Amino acid sequence: MFTSYLSSAVRAFIKHKQHFFLNLFGLSVGLAAAILVALFTRFEMAVDQYQPNAERTYRLSQYFTVMGTSAPITNLYAVRDLAKGTDIEDIFALQMHPRLSGDFNANGNFFKMEDLFAATTNIRDFIQLDVLYGDLDATLAAPNKMALSESEAIRLFGRADALGETISKGQIRYQVTAIFKDLPDSTHFTFAGLVAMVKEAPNYRINNFYTYVRFSEQANIAAEQALFAKAYAQLVYPNQEMGFVEVSFQPLTDIHLHANSRYELKANGSSTVVVISFSLSILLIVLAAFNFINMSIAQAAKRAKEVGVRKALGASKRQVINQFLLESVLITLLAALLACILVELVLPTFNQLVERDLVLAYFSDFGLLLVAIVLLVGVLAGAYPAFFMSAFSAKRVLSGDIQRGRSASLVRKTLLILQASLSIALIIGAFSLQQQLQHLQSIPVGYEKQYRLEVDDIPARDLYISQNHALTQRINNIDGVLASSISDASFTSTFNTSFSITSDNGVLRDSVIPFVGVGFDIVESLGLALVAGRDFNRAHGSDWYNQDAQGNSHASILISESLVQQAGYSNPEDAIGKLWYSKDDDRQDVMRIVGVVADITMGSARDESSPLILICGLSWANEGKLIIKFEPHLFESVKAQVKQLLADELKVYNPDLELVADNYQALYKNDQRISVLVNVFSLLAIFLTMLGTFGLASFSALRRQKEVAVRKVLGASRISLVNLLAKEYLLLVAISTVIAFPLTYWFVGQWLANFNERIEQALWVYGVAAVTVAAITWLTVATLAFKAASTRPSLTLRYE
Repeated sequence: MFTSYLSSAVRAFIKHKQHFFLNLFGLSVGLAAAILVALFTRFEMAVDQYQPNAERTYRLSQYFTVMGTSAPITNLYAVRDLAKGTDIEDIFALQMHPRLSGDFNANGNFFKMEDLFAATTNIRDFIQLDVLYGDLDATLAAPNKMALSESEAIRLFGRADALGETISKGQIRYQVTAIFKDLPDSTHFTFAGLVAMVKEAPNYRINNFYTYVRFSEQANIAAEQALFAKAYAQLVYPNQEMGFVEVSFQPLTDIHLHANSRYELKANGSSTVVVISFSLSILLIVLAAFNFINMSIAQAAKRAKEVGVRKALGASKRQVINQFLLESVLITLLAALLACILVELVLPTFNQLVERDLVLAYFSDFGLLLVAIVLLVGVLAGAYPAFFMSAFSAKRVLSGDIQRGRSASLVRKTLLILQASLSIALIIGAFSLQQQLQHLQSIPVGYEKQYRLEVDDIPARDLYISQNHALTQRINNIDGVLASSISDASFTSTFNTSFSITSDNGVLRDSVIPFVGVGFDIVESLGLALVAGRDFNRAHGSDWYNQDAQGNSHASILISESLVQQAGYSNPEDAIGKLWYSKDDDRQDVMRIVGVVADITMGSARDESSPLILICGLSWANEGKLIIKFEPHLFESVKAQVKQLLADELKVYNPDLELVADNYQALYKNDQRISVLVNVFSLLAIFLTMLGTFGLASFSALRRQKEVAVRKVLGASRISLVNLLAKEYLLLVAISTVIAFPLTYWFVGQWLANFNERIEQALWVYGVAAVTVAAITWLTVATLAFKAASTRPSLTLRYE
């Protein structure tokens, strides 16, 4: 019986070639897109799932409510103290430390060490790490020993087995005693070198540890977090008000998709990207299935006599259903095979887009899932056509009385309306995404992004103490440099520090305000908008931070415009010259306001701008940055001379030189990725809609060819005949527009609500989307209708 079904299916495919190829091509495109996104989604969802006891492991994170910023770094000493007597079984930490930054000497060559951390000895209880050579446990238990990743060992020493080699920084020498396999992309952890933690007295004021805890199986995480957060704040921030900081436990398996701090170990993924791309891939399969159902129903009239003959010869309804279901599954399997070929061709480009190394493994659980989904799509897509065609009456079919019924027509029109609605919605979404991204690039952030060079990874001591402003004077002498300054925070990222401020009028009293340590000429160098007062400059030597014998300090500050209002001044000019104070134990810092700048949005436009203080010559950070304003046509020359100057003056051989504009664009990488995905899927959705319309229009033109011939004999023009056939489809597009507009408006509005700065939805975008789909539909139908209208009536009517 199966052989009979199979041979009948092959004959049907050969006889109805157009129907077969349209279905095959549409399904293959939809399945290929779905496979690509399924690979991406599977990878993103599996990040860190394989780590030891991953389901019971959490990372501690702090959210500073006053500054409105979060950081996944905490104080290890406080965590250890507070963990006693709780359900925390074990604690692991990675530490950032000043001694681990900067350039290292390996065999006489200077290298910037990538991702070098100090780690606790229990690292392999928390991270699956394969040791290739040496003893990792012994390395992390002793000072002046280092473990390197395989790729880092090759980079530094030219070989993976680099045991016994030495690497030094200043007077500190490390011996390589372990080599571990490179961490895979499927983890949020990233480190290329590990050293032992330095044993030192507990200091509760240090926040430079990525701290992970593992709870016992019976632990109540919510209760533990509530108690822990309160105790942590009291221990680490005893002088701050309650609510100054919120401590939370982030599940290890959620970090990659849900953590959005600017201090992550590496750039994380986005749950939004995964949800949108997965949803769009499902839509494509649905569109392809709609095409299949539509065209199968449209072909029912052509195959009605076949069904009638089968029934007249004794075929049961079940056998007819099985025949058409088999044909549907066969088409889907062939489409899956073609889809896999398309995936292999497109996968390298897709990997570049999502920045992952995805591979389609056929003989795996994913391969079995793919086969199951293909069979399911085949059965579901073919179910309605099979039941519809099996319901034909043999007597009525063979007597020539074929009634397709209103239900079939209604199904076809409904599916076509849904296809057009989805296409319109995707076009609107693509336009809106692009407009929002362009808006984010153009909104004022309080500083200039163009023609500014940021030089990172310079020891802060060299910038603020040993060299202070002498280095920027040398940089200013470089041809092509218009101005330069220093900063201890990237304005495209976030501030690192804050202090308690009391204003002269008492309105601000021990208020926690974030600050950035900067140098002379910061307004000119970074293009800040000066509202009142002046910039820091060398003519006013007292601007630079200095301490007296008692430890009290004096410095000049710039404050943001919103801070002027917060401090109770009626206008920015009233704040100039006022003295503000900050106390720390027995020391008092006196700060004179010399200027007011427009509010600065640090980081993404998703984040609200915070009140901010720029202080001249003071930094609590480990590393600083140079900000250089340059002439565009001399950029390469400036970059080369700055690198040479840093090597000569500071022995910094591998600084990171980045354009501020590039760093700002990088903030929206996930949004740009969403935009590209939506654009691609929108084009595919339009293509599938056009494919479905082509198939139905082809059937419609064939069914109405005698009507067209009669109308032509009676004097109808070609264009009138084209419009006659296209009118039905344009009406369906109009209904699609009515459905798509309100739903799309709501969904796009929800997405835009994530931004503090956002566009208003433009009505012209909705008009363009509707006109585009209508125009494509008309052109598709018109192509076939024009051919039918151009056929000589005698060829159609000669048998009548």
